[in-house]
Amino acid sequence: MANVTITTSAVFIDQVWSPELNRAIQYDVVVSALFDDKSGLVDQHANTINLPSRHNLTANAKAAGTPLTPQAITETQQQFVLPMTNGHRAIAQQIEDIAEIQSRYDIRAETTLAGAYALARQMDVDAAGVFNAATNAVGTAGAELTDDNLIAGRTSLRNNAAPRPWYIVVSPATYSGFLKLEKFTNMLYVGTDDAGTAVEEAKVGRIYGADVYESQLLSGTAPNSVGAYWSKTHYFKAVQRMPTTHTWYSPLDLSWVVSMDAIYGMFERLEADEAAGVTTNSSNWSVKLNAVK
Repeated sequence: MANVTITTSAVFIDQVWSPELNRAIQYDVVVSALFDDKSGLVDQHANTINLPSRHNLTANAKAAGTPLTPQAITETQQQFVLPMTNGHRAIAQQIEDIAEIQSRYDIRAETTLAGAYALARQMDVDAAGVFNAATNAVGTAGAELTDDNLIAGRTSLRNNAAPRPWYIVVSPATYSGFLKLEKFTNMLYVGTDDAGTAVEEAKVGRIYGADVYESQLLSGTAPNSVGAYWSKTHYFKAVQRMPTTHTWYSPLDLSWVVSMDAIYGMFERLEADEAAGVTTNSSNWSVKLNAVK
């Protein structure tokens, strides 16, 4: 006797497509948002930001009957050129009408979502890449940061009178290392309002006066990562065009062309050194955090 099987009844068995897409993972985009924002200087025009320095004078001893010698310091300036190297980023897709008509998904909308993330991600990667140039550094590449490393970083900022707010950005692996230290899981360090939830939810708190953030987009190839412990004004961004969508319809191709671009720069500002009469600028308000990824 013949049975009805999935083979003999194959034409009666349908397939179902999920109403939602399995969208690609998107990492946290946090680094560029922490940079000081100088976009207002270049939102109308210009391709260069000039930052002149003003150094301290020397308090000379005044001898009776002897005139003072006027001081004159020949100052320098820092220049920041826009866009930064590879700082004009773009994406594009051409979507035929027939593909849109026959697809159950909104292809153009998905292109916009994917493009916005691609540009924002790249801006964060470029922001994190600036950390590599910091002169002061603590930690060991490929290893978790220690309490002594963080204290040394704080000491460096305070020795250079770095103004607050301060930020720390590390990789998830490095932040997980912080959670092994009892002081960072104690309510006195996490904060009373967050006590009991900060560890379980991997909620970022404050360490030694700095707001702490995790980023999956720090530079370095695992197991190495490069984070930073810095004063807000040390790093800045200048965005001349935020991620912007452009579209046009091609009647000959029967398709929509969708593109997006962003124009920006991520920069490290060197502070004018404190010593009297000098004309140098240095990376004083940032500490590079060599750690694990």
